[in-house]
Amino acid sequence: MRTPDDILDQIRTRYDNNWRDWLVIPPGALSFSLAPPTAHTIAHDAAAVATWLRTWREWAHDHATVHMRTATRRTLIGTQQIYTHVDLHSVDSLVALIPDLAKRWYTATQRYSSISVLVVPQEQLKPYLAQIAALDDYDFRLLIRVTQWFTKNPKSGLTIRQVPVPGLHTKWLARNRSLVLALLGLPQLSEPDDDDLDVRDLDALGLRLLPTSIDIILTDPEDQRSLGGLRHIRAPLAEIAGLWLRPRHVLIVENKQSALPVPDWPGVVVIHSLGNFLDALAAIPWITSAQAWYWGDLDRAGFTLLSRARTRLPGITSVLMDRDTLSQHIELAVIDPTGRIDPPDSTLTIAERETLAALTDEGGQLRLEQERIPWNYVNHIFDKVLRGLSR
Repeated sequence: MRTPDDILDQIRTRYDNNWRDWLVIPPGALSFSLAPPTAHTIAHDAAAVATWLRTWREWAHDHATVHMRTATRRTLIGTQQIYTHVDLHSVDSLVALIPDLAKRWYTATQRYSSISVLVVPQEQLKPYLAQIAALDDYDFRLLIRVTQWFTKNPKSGLTIRQVPVPGLHTKWLARNRSLVLALLGLPQLSEPDDDDLDVRDLDALGLRLLPTSIDIILTDPEDQRSLGGLRHIRAPLAEIAGLWLRPRHVLIVENKQSALPVPDWPGVVVIHSLGNFLDALAAIPWITSAQAWYWGDLDRAGFTLLSRARTRLPGITSVLMDRDTLSQHIELAVIDPTGRIDPPDSTLTIAERETLAALTDEGGQLRLEQERIPWNYVNHIFDKVLRGLSR
């Protein structure tokens, strides 16, 4: 014999499993069996059955949207009318029994009404309804405005920053790309990423890439002379890739502050401040003929970037990202305040993974920023690895 709480649990489960389908095709009456007592139970446990019936009678009195279905049981002690089912004539009457479901259903129906005017196959839209319903009101309104703009301008050729939709920015579109593409009826071409838009997504939306500049430092005096004495260069990726450079070593430095003090070194080019734009490494042809080194912060983010760089450029070797560097400068480390956990690609070496594991402290994850390491130590290591390989 099921209690009202049992039925409310069943209602919640049925709602969670079916609400997306109900938005598309509203169901008819909804019924829930009470697993009513048998004639044997009525005859042998009349007191428990009477209490059960009274509980349901009082509950039904307090919930006007329900209809209690009844049946008559013939027993050894006479006939007994019992409740058998809770019947609800619509989804609205069902969610009225549970306030938080009523709120969720109201949001879902209102938002579905707003997006149903878009010409999108229902089966393509269905997997994203939960995400759409979970958006806050601001993001949902922005989603509609963005979708309407791209519907009217499918091949604008603009950059994302030029799209004239108030409130739209690159990170918002990156976070919500799957919803925008779904509402436009376009295929999902890339894995979601909170920070970066894939070029395939931009193509699908009719957008073009932002002009991307790369920062390099020419530490070889010969390279400097060939380019009119320039040492520090910031230029679009295509122009950097087209430079006539043939370095023996390419040093990829995570932060600008750590790259600027690098002294002149014959045969060395420094690339710095790439951040997550690591696809650039595979687009610069003169890197592939050089020995590539990567120097980043000794923290979780630094090792994640290292692993992603090696995914693009398998020959990269890390430098100053080892246990010795960490142990000798551990007093300069601080607790990582970001709290983010970005798992690295599978390209880290065993030694690198051990160093990453060593960053775990009782107080949290440690961060040793590269610019905090004394420059005399950095220069000694560079002298050791660069001279060692150039012999």
